[in-house]
Amino acid sequence: MLSEDYNTITAYHYEAYRPPLHSIILGKCLLDRKFKHGLDIGCGTGKSTVALKRFCKRTLGIDPSTPMLEKTKSEEGIAYDHFDGKHLYFKENSFDIITLAGSWWYGKSQVLLDEICKVGAIDASVVLYDFEIIFTPIYDRLQLKLKPEINNYNHFIDFSDFNAKGFKLLSKVFEEIRFRVTAKELAHLICSEKEVFKLLQLDYDALNPFEKLIDMLIDIYANNSIELSAKTYCTSYYL
Repeated sequence: MLSEDYNTITAYHYEAYRPPLHSIILGKCLLDRKFKHGLDIGCGTGKSTVALKRFCKRTLGIDPSTPMLEKTKSEEGIAYDHFDGKHLYFKENSFDIITLAGSWWYGKSQVLLDEICKVGAIDASVVLYDFEIIFTPIYDRLQLKLKPEINNYNHFIDFSDFNAKGFKLLSKVFEEIRFRVTAKELAHLICSEKEVFKLLQLDYDALNPFEKLIDMLIDIYANNSIELSAKTYCTSYYL
């Protein structure tokens, strides 16, 4: 299920700040194309749905995580709804663009892929994209002793391990970009990583280490302007 890796604290920090990477990636992928109806599968708190709305007349974001959906904000032309992580209860040919921002890894199944094919219109665009913020230099400066990654998460996952008949691959693009954040914005990004948040609770002996983390980051980066880099991944199909 898409919702299992999120809880209320994660949702709070996730909603509080995300860099505008969704918009940057979609902008490079879709250029100036326009669509009528967009579907954002695994929308989380709605950041990716808002980014998709720039290209659509109407956009729907769906997610199985209630804590995430509770953090979404109403906006003209955008709606949100809960779904079970597999089934899309929409009419056939309902959407001319469908996006999955970092969510296909968690929800991947032949059932969901078949559902995407069903609700996508003829010649619909289907975009899988993700980004990976490089936190290692930050964690080193904070002297956080993280355990080695034990999962095999793939940011560049696509439909190739499934029966993707009907999907035509257009492109796979990888790019690294740089951006700047404040100490508070960076603290939100770090605290949205659940395992890191737990480690900070232990290291700082605090139930909520957020404010102390901000102070630590300000001490380390005196000018309160911190450069980060992110690896971005995008795979495009059409039906």
